[in-house]
Amino acid sequence: MSKTGFWGAIALAAIVGSYGAQAQTPIPPYPKDFVTAASQSDQYEILAARVALVSGQDPRVRTYAQAMIHDHTHLSEGLREAAAASGLPPPERGMWSDQAMLLSSLQSLRGRDFDKTYVRQQELAHAQAVAVEGSFSTAGMDPKSPKGGAICSAFDSGS
Repeated sequence: MSKTGFWGAIALAAIVGSYGAQAQTPIPPYPKDFVTAASQSDQYEILAARVALVSGQDPRVRTYAQAMIHDHTHLSEGLREAAAASGLPPPERGMWSDQAMLLSSLQSLRGRDFDKTYVRQQELAHAQAVAVEGSFSTAGMDPKSPKGGAICSAFDSGS
């Protein structure tokens, strides 16, 4: 693996670690923060998958990338609808700066180096998304209903 891929994986591990700590905090996450985090996760997944379609060598990586584009596009649409149903503004499209850095590191790789780094980043990104969803579903409050309501239901439907 290249140095860029290695540091990208380390950065994503740090992100996952920080969300793991946040998931254990007794303060319920706000719905707007959850919607933003979920939206940013979807955006990263979609853009990384588009890079995988071009830069991946393994056909399984490209097939997986197609599925990620489909699934996260669907999740993003459901999240927007759920946010509206909860009286929240639609999430802005964007990523955290760490996600942008990871995406940039992927764009510099090709072939096997790309495949290995993309798979590792996907494993970590999924763990991060599960931690964020878990935190909100257990401690978050949808302004319209208990236990995360429409927001978590929309997110769960695609997992």
